[in-house]
Amino acid sequence: MCNQFQLPSLAEIKKYLANDLNLPLIEPASNLPQNQNIFPKGIAPVLVYTDNQLQLLPKSWGYPSPYDHKKVVFNARIERFFEEKHSMWDSSFAKSRCIIIASQFFESGHDTYEAGNEHRYHERFSFKNANAALTLIAGIYQKDHFSMVTTKPNASYAPVHDRMPLVIQAAELRQWLFQNFSSLVDRSQLSLNSVKLPPKK
Repeated sequence: MCNQFQLPSLAEIKKYLANDLNLPLIEPASNLPQNQNIFPKGIAPVLVYTDNQLQLLPKSWGYPSPYDHKKVVFNARIERFFEEKHSMWDSSFAKSRCIIIASQFFESGHDTYEAGNEHRYHERFSFKNANAALTLIAGIYQKDHFSMVTTKPNASYAPVHDRMPLVIQAAELRQWLFQNFSSLVDRSQLSLNSVKLPPKK
């Protein structure tokens, strides 16, 4: 499962959302995190519609685990919303959806290798939307926490992992935030750029 993404600079985010996509984004706070790799429990600005405004708000990656207060649950399977069985995500999927903005995100593959320190590591890959300046990922939030939404992998992602972040196109942004999102579950037509990262030494 994805447990790392690269956060763009605030200037890049503002240019993409306000200039390129022409979204009515209110001026974000200048002290928001930027230009860094985000891991679970890390703080990142996510795009939300609240108080009748589209804005970037800092939230922590991962919902508090209902089973272990020291852990967080940072990926939410989109299929859970359509199941009859109740889940911790139901309310957020229904009315608290957000957009995670990334330069790229990372995934560990199935294969491993032995580094010079005699430790074994999983191969790592970076991914990003092949047709956009920045990558938009579906998210949900609850108070000060957000979780990344995942779905079944498409052909480019399946060789690496059996789940993938639900990357959305700019034209689908409003659908994810405000409308019925059933048609967004299938990402088979989404084009991703993938790069295998150099091994550790």
